[in-house]
Amino acid sequence: MTATPLQSTIRSSEEAEALCALLEERLDTIEAVICEESDHLAKARLADAFALHERKSLEAKSYERGLNIFLENSVALARFQPSGLERIKMRHGALQSTLEANLKTLQTLKTVSESLLRGVATDVAASRSLSTYGKGGTILARQKPSHASALLTSGKY
Repeated sequence: MTATPLQSTIRSSEEAEALCALLEERLDTIEAVICEESDHLAKARLADAFALHERKSLEAKSYERGLNIFLENSVALARFQPSGLERIKMRHGALQSTLEANLKTLQTLKTVSESLLRGVATDVAASRSLSTYGKGGTILARQKPSHASALLTSGKY
């Protein structure tokens, strides 16, 4: 990881370039961790995904510190126009896409797990229900729940 500039005020174009490089590096790192988490989640390796929590938290805080320095120096960055400025803008768009994909994966997992839990609860409740007699003294057959069909999951989401 590149060292954070010692001063939070940018006074030259070299310092502006260094700040852009620092933020790009932090963007790379946080995006890589989020992609790794998404891959683990998509492959149902939940323990591996959850193990990334602490690292993701540390990288997010590091990125936030870099972004705060970047924002504090927005006037100086506009004045010096470092070449990394455009790359940062593009990278933020890429990070947004990565975060949206991660959220979509998490939402899919939530939906699937809720559906499984509802199905299990319904099956447990159905096994505890009493058999009753209908008209003519016949025992009413229990109906198979509609969710009891085979489970099919996507390898991607």
